Amino acid sequence: MLETFLNYIDSVYKMSDASKNALAAHIYIKEFEAEEFILKAGTTANFACLIASGLVRSYYIKNDEEVTTKFLPEGSFITSIFSFYGRKPGTEFIKTVTPTQLCCLHYNDLQNLYKQHVEINVLGRIITEQYLYFLEVELYNLRKQSAIEKYKFFLKHYPHILQSCPLKYIASYLGISVETLSRVRAIH
Repeated sequence: MLETFLNYIDSVYKMSDASKNALAAHIYIKEFEAEEFILKAGTTANFACLIASGLVRSYYIKNDEEVTTKFLPEGSFITSIFSFYGRKPGTEFIKTVTPTQLCCLHYNDLQNLYKQHVEINVLGRIITEQYLYFLEVELYNLRKQSAIEKYKFFLKHYPHILQSCPLKYIASYLGISVETLSRVRAIH
């Protein structure tokens, strides 16, 4: 599983062996069953993790209902940004949809590695830029479009999730009802 992490790193930014080895030395491997919490609201996110395998979603509770904010498939980084960087408890739940394996890095280790290795600092900046870019695209497509356009966005970016995720999670992510999602799927 560490090899998956290192391959991902190489695909983002080529680092020296010394920097890669320093980073790899601080990776924790964590395994979760389906529908298991990685993080609960009210706790502080101490780890940023690469999803080596599996599917994860994040959500918050509004009016006693789960509102899905993100789906994160294999190859994605997961943490509560607010909690991880703010170093305080968050309002987000992060839960597996399928059995999941994570390669995790503790916040304190990350900060120390940033100070010791310029290459790791550059890697962190690139990953953050990629995250922010996709977040901007996602916000536009999910908040400013029709139900059909939202569904097309979902199909483009997450086609494999339809088979492994309950429709109620997908509808919540898209900001539409399950009934509307069913109608859109029938005509698309």
